[in-house]
Amino acid sequence: MLAAHTDTVFPEGTDLTVKRDGEKYICPGINDDTRSVIELFTVARAFIETGLRPQGDLIFCANVGEEGLGDLKGVKYIFSHPHNLDAFVSIDNPVPGGIVFTGTGSVRFKISFKGRGGHSFADFGLPNPIHAMGRAISKLADIQVPKMPKTTFNVGIVSGGTSVNTIAESASILVDFRSDSPEELAQLVAQMKTFVEQAIQEENARWESSDLVYAEYEKIGDRPAGVQSPDSPIVKAAWEAALLVGIEPELRDETSTDANIPISLGIPAITIGRGGKEGGVHTVSEWFIPYECYKAPQRTLLLMLGLAGMENVISPIIQK
Repeated sequence: MLAAHTDTVFPEGTDLTVKRDGEKYICPGINDDTRSVIELFTVARAFIETGLRPQGDLIFCANVGEEGLGDLKGVKYIFSHPHNLDAFVSIDNPVPGGIVFTGTGSVRFKISFKGRGGHSFADFGLPNPIHAMGRAISKLADIQVPKMPKTTFNVGIVSGGTSVNTIAESASILVDFRSDSPEELAQLVAQMKTFVEQAIQEENARWESSDLVYAEYEKIGDRPAGVQSPDSPIVKAAWEAALLVGIEPELRDETSTDANIPISLGIPAITIGRGGKEGGVHTVSEWFIPYECYKAPQRTLLLMLGLAGMENVISPIIQK
C-alpha cells in the first residue's frame, strides 16, 4: 500500500487561496500532506501512462485521521479489518530523502475536573474544579522523563469556567504523552493519574465542605509505538531508490506517522519524504517551493516497483 493522508490541522472556513511570493507558493496545508497526495496520484498516473505492471498488487490509499485528534483512525481501520497487505509506505515527511522507520507512540487524555460550583462570594469555601486543575498541572509539569528513549509530556489545551465570579462546575485539560517506549508511556499514564488524584485530594482537604471535586478520564488518542531495524529490506529499498534519482537519503526516527500502526503489528512499513522545499508547516503561512520536486515521485515509483517486483526485471523485495 502507498498512502498519503488528506486531513489537515486547519478548521473549516480557513482561507485556502494560494498566494505567490517569488518562487514560494503560500497556502495552509500546501505541504502537509497535500503535496504528498499529489505525489500519490502522480505515481498512479505514471503506472497508467507507461503501462508498467508490478508483479505484486499495489493499493493507492488517500486516508484520513492522521492529524490532531484523528488518532490515525484511517490506517487503524485498514489494519483492523481483513487485509492482505505485506508492506506499507506513507508519504508524509518534510525531508525529501527522509525515511522514518520507527513509530513514536502517543497517548492522549481529556481530564475533566468537576464539582457542584456556585457563586464566588456566596458559596465561597466550595472546592473549585479549576483550582484542582491548576494543582494537577503544576504536578504534571514536574514529571521527570528519560532522555533515552525520548519521552515527552504536554498540557496542550485548558478550558472551563463560566464567569469571573463563578466557582466553576467543570474544567478540563488535554494532555499528550509521547515515547518511543511502550513501557515509558504506561509509566507516564500511571504517574498522571496519581498526580491528578493527589491534586484533587489537596483541593478537597483545603475546604471544610461535603461537596467534593472529582476527576473523569477520557482517552482521546492512542498511537502505538513500534520499532524495526534500519537494515530491514523496506528501509534499504527506500535508501537505494533515493540514491538512484539523486536524493540524499536520511534515516529519521522520533516521530509519529500513519506507519506507526503497521510497524507496531510487525508489518514492514516506512514513511518517506515528499519533494520540493517547504516551511511553516501547520501554520497559515505554510509555503512550498517546487525545487526538483519531480525527483520524489520518481523515487517512490522505483521504491514501489522494488517492493512489489516487476516481471523479468526484479523479484519482489517484500515476500508474501
